[in-house]
Amino acid sequence: MKVKLIYGLGYQVFMEKDSYEFKVSYEEGWENLINVFLKLYPQAKKTNILELLEYVLMCMICSENRLRECDEILWFPLSKDSKGYGKNGVCFNEPIPSFESEYISILGELFLAGYVDFVAEEEVKEKEYKDVYLSEYKANKYEAWKYFRDNYFYKYAFQKFDDEDILIYNGKEYSVQDCPRYYNKKEKMKIPCGYSTMYSPTSWDTPKHWSQYNIWVTRTQKGTKYFNEILSPRFYNKYKDLEVEIDSKGNIVRWIGQINR
Repeated sequence: MKVKLIYGLGYQVFMEKDSYEFKVSYEEGWENLINVFLKLYPQAKKTNILELLEYVLMCMICSENRLRECDEILWFPLSKDSKGYGKNGVCFNEPIPSFESEYISILGELFLAGYVDFVAEEEVKEKEYKDVYLSEYKANKYEAWKYFRDNYFYKYAFQKFDDEDILIYNGKEYSVQDCPRYYNKKEKMKIPCGYSTMYSPTSWDTPKHWSQYNIWVTRTQKGTKYFNEILSPRFYNKYKDLEVEIDSKGNIVRWIGQINR
């Protein structure tokens, strides 16, 4: 089978037009992206990997919907060689290097450059909400990023599980295990009385309620322009001719194209 790194201008890596399936295997595409890239480009340097991560990230943010749940752009793990693979999947707040940390650093650079922003839908009064952008949350944009990074990524709020939810009942916070329950005849079981915070609109002031479902990421007009006019053409023109033939085990049997330097 023949495989290309990129099939068209603005396409996601290893994907053909209007496709959500990788030309490489699903496992390699989602959990071993960097290693597959290095198979195709064994001479790659760290700068090439950072360029790949920036393109993958901006391609996801700049496609389809204006707002996307943050878990839709967090493509982890990036490599089976990542520290913590098979255990946590990702490691951010541990004192060890990882590709995922580089990915988050790039996301921070894109935010500070004004190319992307993050959104919390805050309730201003009962059943009335407004979008509040992280870039407007603090007077200092860098301080806003550090606050968000430390509480969202380094505390793993982006991958919360249901048993980590915080429920609110009669104005008081409860864990899923401790929340009072009532018998629901329709469900034929006892369910918590409180409402979920991880599935509800949130505020930048309450990081313990943040989750992958209530913090969104969006592209800005400046970011769309950067992707369409600079990043995407540069990446495509560089890698459009890189093509290989692989066998049934994913091994490269021959190079067909090359990188345009």
